[in-house]
Formats: sequence, structure tokens, C-alpha cells
Amino acid sequence: MGEDGPTHQPVEQLISLRAITGLIVLRPGDANEVVEAWRVIMKERHEPVALILSRQNMATLDRTKYGAAAGVAKGAYVLAEVPGVTPEVILIGTGSEIGLCIEAYDKLLADGVKARVVSMPSWELFDRQSQEYRESVLPPSVKARVSMEQASTMGWSRYAGCNIA
Repeated sequence: MGEDGPTHQPVEQLISLRAITGLIVLRPGDANEVVEAWRVIMKERHEPVALILSRQNMATLDRTKYGAAAGVAKGAYVLAEVPGVTPEVILIGTGSEIGLCIEAYDKLLADGVKARVVSMPSWELFDRQSQEYRESVLPPSVKARVSMEQASTMGWSRYAGCNIA
């Protein structure tokens, strides 16, 4: 259900695109990420890219307060965290759900919970990064993880499931 009534896309739409071999799916979470997604797309010469945008009104995040949107090129990056502290929980979001992650993050911080928000606009690009980079974004020691995407949960278990390496 969208803000202006029923949508016409089934929840399986995103996972079906992600299942296409060789297709890069990019689902940016604000205007800054859209700009960075276009930079990724313009450099791409050998693989098709699906750019998934929202019709919803979404806030443009203040990048002096949150992580630089240039992290889109790596598929996922730390958007918000308490610096120098190992998080107790990681909130992983994509697209329009980034706003929900930020709201939850603020509430968790107010309750004294050390949280991290990871923006993950592209599984495909993130999975191509070095293990060192992937673990810097999603430390294996942090098992409390929540993925936020208003679509099928299929596939998210490798980032937020109980079998995290």
C-alpha cells in the first residue's frame, strides 16, 4: 500500500530483479544516493542496471550529519553510528526505508542503545567488495541485525540472518 493508495507492484518485484544474473539493482534512499547511483550507472559498460526509485516523498539527509552518499558505489556503507563504539544492533535499510532506519536509530540512541545504520542500495555491488570492507560495514561480531525493506524478506538473511559468518 502506497501513500496514495494501492500499488501495482507485487512484493516479489525486487527479489525477482535481484535474481537476474548480471543485473545490478540500485535502490537509493535519498536524493544524494540517487546522484551517486547515476554516477555508478554512467560508468557501467558491461552490465545492465535497474534503478529502483520511490514515488513517496523522502527526506534528503544532511550529509554533514550522516555518512557520505559516495558509499553507494560500494553497494552499502555506514550511514549513521556512534563513532568509536562497537554497535549493539545494526539497522540495514534500502530505498524509502532508510528514513525508518534513521527514526529507529534516533529512538535507540535515546534509550542508550549503541546502534548503527547501514544503507544498502545494492546487494550486487556490496557482495563484490573485499571481505575486509564488508566486515567493516557489517561486523560479524554484531549478530543483532534488522533489515528494513517493504518487499519480500527473501535474500536478506545473508545480511541479517542468524547464520552470519
